[in-house]
Amino acid sequence: MMLFYRSYLITLGLILTAGGVGAVLLDWSGNLSIGWLGGIFAVAIAVLGAALLLVGMFGSAARVETWSDHASIHEGSIILAVVALPLFLLLRLFQHLDNRPPATLPITEMRNKRARRRARRQ
Repeated sequence: MMLFYRSYLITLGLILTAGGVGAVLLDWSGNLSIGWLGGIFAVAIAVLGAALLLVGMFGSAARVETWSDHASIHEGSIILAVVALPLFLLLRLFQHLDNRPPATLPITEMRNKRARRRARRQ
């Protein structure tokens, strides 16, 4: 589930960043007149999107879970979840290519593996 949370945050971050930067660029080119208050609002949206993108890519599991929980409180977030599904499937494909065991194995499994290795050595 953590991988889907990450894909959700990355998708939302890309949408917000692109929208904010696009509005600022359209304002600078003269095709859109949003004024200085709208420009500040667009930059704030772009910064929020970049923060979501970075947390989705590099954040810890607890932080990703918290941010995705706060970002998906509206019923309309199901639409974004459907949009994030292709990214989730792509990330899951690359996750399964890695044959190493996960870094967060429970301590009991690690102890059982060590005990089996010691028994084989003796």
